[in-house]
Amino acid sequence: MTNLSTTMLASLLAMGVATAASAQQRVQSTTDPRLYGEIGLSQLKIEAEDGPLSAEAKPGLLTGTLGYQLWPFLAIEGQVAGNVMKDEIKLNGANTGVDAKIPHMVGLFLKPTLPLGERVELFARAGVVRTKLELSAGGIDVDDTGTSGAYGVGINVNLSPVSYLQANWMNYYDKDDIKLQGVGLMYGRRF
Repeated sequence: MTNLSTTMLASLLAMGVATAASAQQRVQSTTDPRLYGEIGLSQLKIEAEDGPLSAEAKPGLLTGTLGYQLWPFLAIEGQVAGNVMKDEIKLNGANTGVDAKIPHMVGLFLKPTLPLGERVELFARAGVVRTKLELSAGGIDVDDTGTSGAYGVGINVNLSPVSYLQANWMNYYDKDDIKLQGVGLMYGRRF
């Protein structure tokens, strides 16, 4: 073997040992907190298209999540959200006088995680969400409720062993030419 291949082999072995040691440290003991809660704000974007017409609104939500760590790298979560800001629908960029809001949204997710050291963790979410959309103009309210598969990705940055900040992107609804996507900023606490 050449010096370069010996060096590369030694480096790969060292990385493998370090990764295994890190993973072993990450294995959850029975005293590690398994339950966690998150609260934060989400900015959504509702988009609907019908031929040449395109409608858009950006309501805001207060979002709460309760999760349980099943294994070190997999959790199950329940999520609820409610309206904190309605937005006027724009049709092809023009104001319509019709407001859109999400009175409530509930979801159930599986959340696999990938730690990147002790402070940072990447995650994905996949599950199902039931969303209620309400449109209102001039005292007339129209609402509709729909269920859809949902998915997203995010990052947790640990502030301490029991608290963290989170940024995420989620696709909550994508059916019948209607999309509901959003970004969120959360504070999380492990119990």
